[in-house]
Amino acid sequence: MLETEGRARNEKLIRNAFGELMKDVCTSIPGHVLTFDPLTQRAQVQIGILRVDVNDATFTLKPIVEVPVYFAGGDYCVEYQIDPGCEGDILFSQRCIDGWVQSGGVATNPRGRFHNMQDAMFLPGFRSQPNVLPDFQNNGVRLRNKSGTQFVWLKNDNSISMDNGVARFNVLADGTTLMQNGAGSFQLQADGTFLINGLKITPDGDVITATGISLKNHRTKGVTRGSQISDEPTI
Repeated sequence: MLETEGRARNEKLIRNAFGELMKDVCTSIPGHVLTFDPLTQRAQVQIGILRVDVNDATFTLKPIVEVPVYFAGGDYCVEYQIDPGCEGDILFSQRCIDGWVQSGGVATNPRGRFHNMQDAMFLPGFRSQPNVLPDFQNNGVRLRNKSGTQFVWLKNDNSISMDNGVARFNVLADGTTLMQNGAGSFQLQADGTFLINGLKITPDGDVITATGISLKNHRTKGVTRGSQISDEPTI
């Protein structure tokens, strides 16, 4: 009986000790940006989960500095604004990244660090529930601002839409192109017909006014043939 209880206590001590050791093994954890340097593309980031010590007291970890920020791509990449408060995932390298950050390629390993908090990298885009994107469209690919008032949108029906909050530009699946703002609009239809603020230009070059008068084939009234000035067109 005593031997069994002693073994159980030892196992608990080992588990607790192992758990405390594992708290210092960094893998991945959510966090947010405090500051960002566009020149170096490095950020100061704050881990977003409180730490618990051996006495079950909670505390906030110190910010991590000089953290490389992820931008998708290689020779062609996606560049986006990083502001304080930007949420994401903090990744921790299994080895020291100091040499790699400075030289790239296959770098030396100047420090004997393993899964260390100093070897952090930041992946923006993971969002907590209070910061989910409003008006999210699960349709194709949309490059947008957080509020959704500006976007470039490649939809899954083969159409494209662009909006900056003032003007909107659309290319429909059949090739029809539309643009409009508060002052007017134009439309290039799939058959080549062009419409602009009520004026119509046909594929063969005829211009039809908003009242339906053709500038190519219209007739006038109130004049006989000669050098007189006619009245307005009739058709």
